[in-house]
This record gives sequence, structure tokens and C-alpha cells, in this order.
Amino acid sequence: MASSSPNPSPPLAPRTPKPSPFRVQPGIRAAPPATSNPAIELLEISPDPRLVIAIDFGSYASGYAWQFRTDFERDRLDIHINTKWSEGGLCCYKTLTALLLKPDKSVAEFGFRADKRFSTIKEEEADWENWYFFRGFKMMLYANANSLDANTTVEAANGKHLSASLVFGKSMQFMKDHAIKNLKEAGVPYIEDDTKWVITIPAIWTDRAKGLMRKAATEVAGIPADNLTIALEPECAAIYCSQLTRQQLEIDGDGGKLRYIAAPDSVLMLVDMGGGTVDVTTVRVGERGQMEHVQMSGGGPWGGMRIDDKFFAMLRDLIGQDVLDRFVTENEMDYFDLRMDFETQKREVKHPSDSDSSPRFRLRIPDSLKTLWEKKTNKPISEIMKQDHIREKDIKFASSRLSFPIKIIQEMFDEGVQEILNCTNKILVSKEVKGLPITALIAVGGFAMSSYVIKALRQELGEKNIPVVRPQITELAVLLGAVLFGHKEDIITSRIMPYTYGVSCTMEFNAERHSVEHRFEDGGRLWANNSFRKHVTRGQAVKLGEWIVDKDYFPEGEHQTSATIYVFTSDKTDPNHITDEGCQFVGQFDVEFPQTVAKPMARKAVTVAMRFGGTELEVRATSSDGKTYKKKLKF
Repeated sequence: MASSSPNPSPPLAPRTPKPSPFRVQPGIRAAPPATSNPAIELLEISPDPRLVIAIDFGSYASGYAWQFRTDFERDRLDIHINTKWSEGGLCCYKTLTALLLKPDKSVAEFGFRADKRFSTIKEEEADWENWYFFRGFKMMLYANANSLDANTTVEAANGKHLSASLVFGKSMQFMKDHAIKNLKEAGVPYIEDDTKWVITIPAIWTDRAKGLMRKAATEVAGIPADNLTIALEPECAAIYCSQLTRQQLEIDGDGGKLRYIAAPDSVLMLVDMGGGTVDVTTVRVGERGQMEHVQMSGGGPWGGMRIDDKFFAMLRDLIGQDVLDRFVTENEMDYFDLRMDFETQKREVKHPSDSDSSPRFRLRIPDSLKTLWEKKTNKPISEIMKQDHIREKDIKFASSRLSFPIKIIQEMFDEGVQEILNCTNKILVSKEVKGLPITALIAVGGFAMSSYVIKALRQELGEKNIPVVRPQITELAVLLGAVLFGHKEDIITSRIMPYTYGVSCTMEFNAERHSVEHRFEDGGRLWANNSFRKHVTRGQAVKLGEWIVDKDYFPEGEHQTSATIYVFTSDKTDPNHITDEGCQFVGQFDVEFPQTVAKPMARKAVTVAMRFGGTELEVRATSSDGKTYKKKLKF
């Protein structure tokens, strides 16, 4: 939130603190620096789970896999992947991220079946207008990252809205129930207390997005909070690829010299290219195979679905918005087939430098779309193809297929590929990475299956002597790595903080940093309300498994017995107030002060600690009488 320009200094008559929109009275004051007692305490490690089930919840496709502890200890790559997805010829190990809900909001179908059933629902269900169909909804968590809250909704195909946590939670519930059913059918008992669930998310997501996924998983899908781990997708891919032999990797360029990709002191750049987002994370491998981040993760909305959007926008311009809208509305089954055919053909697009690159891109056009197009123009398709705007682009129609010069489709790839290259180059010249010998760039995710993308990366990075490597099963690297992460979370030893984290409080007024807008007098001293008291700084490396006991706070009033701790983030390194631009409220919890009235206020302090390094934020407050409050914040 941006703060308004400071007003002229008001008279300093004694008054109560100006209340913050995020605090309830009474609040807390920062203890003077001399009373703080920084310390570090290791966090206890959870016992090893008997079973790990991981769900890779993607923008385009989703899937799950599982592994028992005994298999992990015997052969880490002995992981079971669900393949029981109908209509799964395109994604044999995954299904579409598509959800169909009945009017009562119970799950009707998920995946390919949801998409197929929605295409015929008008003929099958009298109340079809009251059903809900969602496709590609994961990207809304990225697009609306800074405005997510409990009231955030997702729009269904028919324009109706449902709570985002409900839509994501119902999807997870389906995956969870599907996995448990699979285990039981195989004669394997499912014991909830002995099972850890791992759900993957992009590394570039905000804390609010992570919190929404946790809420959906626990409150809607019914996964016990203590049995749930949120995992970062590029980290999972790094963990999986570190277990592979050279024969299980596709290596090009200087990579031919690599014997083992994850040898101690290796520096790996992971580029996770999914359907929606692209994540770039750089890690260093330690002596025992552990990994630490060396730079903040980067990325953006440059995944494979962006090409889909560009192509269908071109198709809309070609045939007309009204024709395409009518086709989608009246012929859902044909629209489904058209999208699936485009997905298949898209994966075959080659880089211009490849000798076997086809000169044209061909796509089968359903008869229903062709008929609507001819009816709209009152011309046969042969005459439509003679129109100037079509002929000039060398677009042709033959054998029920539209064909385009391959360059048109290649240019759709170019923008996203260039964004990926810009991101990787920016990281390579950053002060944290510049000068480090990058062992390899590892490309994973569904979009990394594209030979066009890989060839473009290899051409650019080959000049820097950085080999581009991808595993043989590129699209499963995140899922399989998530299973391994569930068994051994401490393999990631540190992360780089993407934000500055702090607590809202009252501090002594400092004219050099505090705004007069928040200034007040109390007890003969000047104070600044709504102050951002920093605990961890953006760009700081924080070790996994450590509580950083950093700051003390005491009550504002002599008889105050409780307060609410409000936690904020900022994209700046040194924010002054929680109302500064770039600050975001992320969570809160209540604490009690010791009720011994005789104690001075400073001795009634609570010490607030934050635990980072995990994929979520945990906060602990310990009062001077030893009472401890510890929880994962509900963002």
C-alpha cells in the first residue's frame, strides 16, 4: 500500500496512538535495542513418514506419486506414479487441471474427464446452468498475488464465481481421494498419521498464494495440517535430478564432460518451465548432497499456455470473435479436440536452426467450426482462403486442416523464450552468481519438452560454456522430486529471502526515517505508530531449521494483558512504515503478556522469532513468564 504524502507537522498535544487498520488496541512497542537478546535455536525435525504422497498441481496438468520409506531407503528412484487417467493419451502420467462441480459444489469430475463431460453437459443435465467448470485456474494465484484474501474467487466457464480456496481445495480433495483409493485397491493400508502429503507450488509465488494453498489443502481437502508440506517446484526438480546418472540425462555442449551433475560444490541453475509460470532457481550442492540457494528465485508467466493464448487470439482475429464464441459455446466437444490437437502439434515445433524443421504448421479444423465460418461469411472455405488478410499471411486450407507458415508459430515461442533468457542472463550477472562456475542449467517441466525451447537455451548459453541438461522424463521431475523432498526435507539447508519480513509496532520517533503522519507524543516522548520493525531482510540467506530469536516487544499500557502480533512483508530492503509502498499484510496471531502487574513493562516483554528456510513462515512469541505461542501464519 502506498502511503500518502506527509501533512504539515501537527501540534504535539498528548494523545493516544493513531490506530493502524491492521491492529487492535492495545498494541505493542519495540523494546530498546539493549533489551533484545538475539539467539539461534535449532528446530526439532519431524519423524520420518512411513509413506509420502506428492501432488504436482500444475497450471495445465496435474498428477500424483507415492513412495514408502522402505523403498526410499532401498532405491530412491523406486517411486510409484499414478497412470490411471482416462483420456490420457496426451499426458500419460498426468491429467488436465480441470474441475467440474455439481450444483451442490461436490466434485463431479476432474481432469480429462471433467473437460469431456463439460463438453456434453447440456445434453446430459437439465440443470447444467448451475454446474461449475474451471480450467487453467492456477494462474490466477500468480496474476492476483498481491490481492489474495479469504474473499478471492475464481470465475467458472459460465461466469459464476466460487471461493478460490474451495476450487483449489476440491481439486486437491479429488487427487487425495484418488490416491487413497488406488492404494486400497492395491491392498495397501492407508494410515493417515503415518503419511506425509506434499503439494508443489512455484518458487516465485507470494506468501499469500502459499497460504491459500495450505488453507485449501487442510480446510477443504481434509489433509491434516501437521502432515502437509508445501514444496517449491524447482527445488523438487533439483533434488530429483541430483539422483540421476549421466545416462538418465539428455546432455549437450560442454555437458559431455560431466560425470555426475550434482557433485559437491556444483552450482546448478534450475529452470522449471510449466504450463503457466517459469521458475529459475540457483543452488549450490554441499558435501553430503544438501543444497543451498545462492540467489533469489526469479521467473514469470512465460509457460507453454502463453503460446496457446497467442494462437487462439490469432484464430479469433482470423475467423472472427463471434464465430469463435459460438463455436466454443455450441460445440464444446469439438473445441476440446481442437485444443488437444494444438497441444500435440505445438510440441512438434522445431527451432529454425534444426534441419528437419517442417516449413508449415498444420491443425485439423472441426467441421462444426468450418461450417460456422462459411455461414458467417456466406462463402465456401475455398473462397475464404482468397481473402487478402488470409492470403497475405500464406494461410491455407486442405484436407480439413488449416496450415500456417511455421515462422508464425515460431514467433509465438520467441517472446516467452526471450523472457526466459533475459531472466537467466540477469541472474548470471547478479552479484550473488557472477563469477560462480555454473555446472549446468537443468530444464524441467512440460514446456521443457519442446525442442524449440531447449535449442534456444542451448544456443544462448553455449556461448557462455554452460551446458543445458534435461532429464529423460522432463515433465515428471518436479513430481518425483517432491516425493523425495517429503522423505528428506532437510536436504535444502538455506534459502534466500524474497521479501523483508517484520512486525507492526510503535517505535521511538526517528526524524530521519519516520513520517510525521504517524508521530504522536506519549509520556513526554515522541513515538512513531505503524512502524515496520524488520526481522529478516530481502536477499538475506536464512538457514533451514533455525528459529532466529531476534526482537523483544513490550506492552503499551501498564495493565495490558494481551496483544495481536501483525506480520508484514515488503519488497524493499529497509521499509519504515507498514503503510509504505510495497508492504503487504501476511498474517497475525494473539499473545498474552504476564499478568503480574508489579512487573515493569519492559520486563513483561514477548520475544518474537521467525522461522524461515522452510517453504512457509512460522512465528513464535515467548513471554517473559515462559509461555510460548507458535504457529504457521494463516495468510
